[in-house]
Amino acid sequence: MAGIASAETADTLVREAIDAPRHVSYVGQLQTTSWGPSRATSTVTRLEHRAPDDTRKTYLAPPSVYGQYLITHGAVSYLFDPQKKTMTTSQNPASSNPVAENDNIVLLLANYRAISGPDESVAGRSSNTVSLVNKFTGVRAVRMWIDSQSHIVLAKEIYHADGSLISRVRFDDIRMTNDIPSGVFTRDTAGYISVAGRNYAQPSTDFEATIKNAGFMPMTPKRLPDGFALVSANVSDIRNIRSLHLLYSDGVRDLSLFENAGSAAADFGTLKPQKIHFEDHDGNFVNDGTTTLLAWREHNLAFALVGDLDIKELAAIAASVVP
Repeated sequence: MAGIASAETADTLVREAIDAPRHVSYVGQLQTTSWGPSRATSTVTRLEHRAPDDTRKTYLAPPSVYGQYLITHGAVSYLFDPQKKTMTTSQNPASSNPVAENDNIVLLLANYRAISGPDESVAGRSSNTVSLVNKFTGVRAVRMWIDSQSHIVLAKEIYHADGSLISRVRFDDIRMTNDIPSGVFTRDTAGYISVAGRNYAQPSTDFEATIKNAGFMPMTPKRLPDGFALVSANVSDIRNIRSLHLLYSDGVRDLSLFENAGSAAADFGTLKPQKIHFEDHDGNFVNDGTTTLLAWREHNLAFALVGDLDIKELAAIAASVVP
């Protein structure tokens, strides 16, 4: 069929799409919609990206976040709230780490088949469509619309394991340009109160050394979904509590296990947790669009699983941490 490329070409398109933001600068308007168990949330943002790693995201809708903007330089991000006059600074080295950022193309292609579809138009631009199908379940996990010229992803849909839609992002308009004023990415902090956000330690693949540095005897899952592997680990202080973070991935989906020896309750933010009982465990969970968080305590440790998985999958994994 015309417009449908070979499997080899589909793999190449995926590689080029992952690499494109490091080389291509652009300005566009992006709409993001996520579907949770009982509601859908949607945002509209203006994106200004200067390759390789400077980005400004300005929120245009909904009204509750209108005017807020996020400036990112590599691993550091600054969220400005003009209403509250706060600037929240966060640092996540994983955001510029290809493995932790889901850019492990080897792992991705080991667990997913890249299948090309017909060319389509997005935001007035020609795009190649590629679906990523899980080799173990046969279910499509992701569908991407990749710009034919720049290879920037113009639209993307993510699906649950049952094939239902989790989220959709799509550019309403976009133009590739290097002509972006430097002032767009400048932080004007006058009049803003500085607030400390999340600061994660540098991820490491020296798992044995990182685990020894945790200060307690950690426990790990005995069962993981097919294709998932441990890709990085780090130890950091979260709310003054030393915590171990283990990151697992199958190349598309992420799964984080946080554990610590502290007594503080899990932080669910503004979300209201629901109770859950799995095997002999009691826990609480929340779902926020594509992400589910499950927290529980046992053996004098606090655990939290966070991932792009549904609560049944997380509960099965959690039950295997301390059988």
